[in-house]
Amino acid sequence: MTGLRSLIALLAALALGACATVPSAETDFAAARSALDEHIRVLAAPEYGGRAPGTEGGRMTEQYIADQLAAYGFEPGAGGGEWRQPIELSSYAPRSSTLTVVQGRRDATISGEGLVVRMEAKTFSFADKIAVFVGSDLRLREGSLKGQVAFVHADDVQSVATALLAAEPGAIVALFEDQERYEQFARGFRRGRFSLATQEDETTAFALLSPANVEILSRVLGTPVAEIAEEARAANGPILLAATASLVGEQSRETIETANVIGRLPGKEIGSGVVLMLSHWDHLGTCGNEDDEDRLCNGAVDNASGVGVMLETARIVAASGPLDRDLYVVGTTAEELGLLGAEALAEDPPFALPTVVAAFNMDTMAISPRGAPITVIGDGRTPLDRGIREVAGALGRTLDIREEHQQFVRRQDGWALLSRDVPTVLVGTAMGDEQAFSDFMSTHYHAASDEWREDLELGGATEDIFLHVALLEYFGSGATYNPGEDAPEQ
Repeated sequence: MTGLRSLIALLAALALGACATVPSAETDFAAARSALDEHIRVLAAPEYGGRAPGTEGGRMTEQYIADQLAAYGFEPGAGGGEWRQPIELSSYAPRSSTLTVVQGRRDATISGEGLVVRMEAKTFSFADKIAVFVGSDLRLREGSLKGQVAFVHADDVQSVATALLAAEPGAIVALFEDQERYEQFARGFRRGRFSLATQEDETTAFALLSPANVEILSRVLGTPVAEIAEEARAANGPILLAATASLVGEQSRETIETANVIGRLPGKEIGSGVVLMLSHWDHLGTCGNEDDEDRLCNGAVDNASGVGVMLETARIVAASGPLDRDLYVVGTTAEELGLLGAEALAEDPPFALPTVVAAFNMDTMAISPRGAPITVIGDGRTPLDRGIREVAGALGRTLDIREEHQQFVRRQDGWALLSRDVPTVLVGTAMGDEQAFSDFMSTHYHAASDEWREDLELGGATEDIFLHVALLEYFGSGATYNPGEDAPEQ
């Protein structure tokens, strides 16, 4: 009965407010498409410099989003009458490090290019620690390697990483026997990795050892590393080495000041909860190789298009009057650096997270043509599934839910909220045309060619605007949606 009652209420709401929720004529569609195109054209313009956090282009982007929301009738939503939620990011990059291994009368001290260490701390020192070799996680208990130095073959890192980190070693040393693969990972380590400055320093260092230095380590241990790795895999747990290891080093630290942009449209029913839209405004700034003629990563599809869909949705909802529930619109920063803006939002939200009844992330939208089916990233993980299906059905839209789409759940800003039990999904047509999505990912994704152009495909993204208006009206209304009545479908 709950689903039937909700559907009847939804259809009544759509009938009463059709001009606000669905394009009543081609002129409505054309107007929304034009507005979306303008948002993308502006945000992907060379003047914005690829919208990297902490740059002038990033600050211009923050101001653009705030100005648009203010023009639509939103009020500042970050708290204290502010649009911006300030965020400080920090990055540690390797400066110097030394690994010393001693076994009996044999020892080696390794430093230089063949040893790269990453740790979110200015200095680290692990002296004369017990050395173990890990090839399986079956007997790795939480905290069982606390303070020790754990060696692991590069081929086994991915399979044991989660359990190994939970075992809390002082350092993890990944051993590479392929130089090209070592260089691939080492380049990323040397660039450093950003995190929220509010996060505590890491307690585990992660080191990469080159093939030449792995040979030196084999001589000290008296056995080829490859043979020890095989033994460790068969042992189903860590092998205690007859050696001690020391790892010391220093890191350089860089900081960036950036911000989420947050607007609020107060609801008509105080205390009835919050509905939320979020979309990351940042991109890479530059990309490609140093000798490329064009290195400006404009980020038209990823993710000026998502911001554009969010803004035009916000405009239409505000123009038709407030929802029952508060509507928050958030342009998040530093998604490309690891969902950091969304993490900051989840850690210090301007609203209580349990009051969010539905949240919708918008990312990389301008790919599929008009009429493409809708996919849902996060399907089966929230109580929103039934309502999404009702809204899609009322709009005459087709859903194409596939398990392979769910690989993106942890790769988008919605995960920062979903992992904290906030019902959050990414709904849209981007993956509705499998070939178009594949073509974008293989050619323009994180490349200088992701630029605004007159023939950019906006059909599906424009339809997504009207879809999200209907979703917000459904989940933003106490008449059509009440949390607790629906449970995730199995």
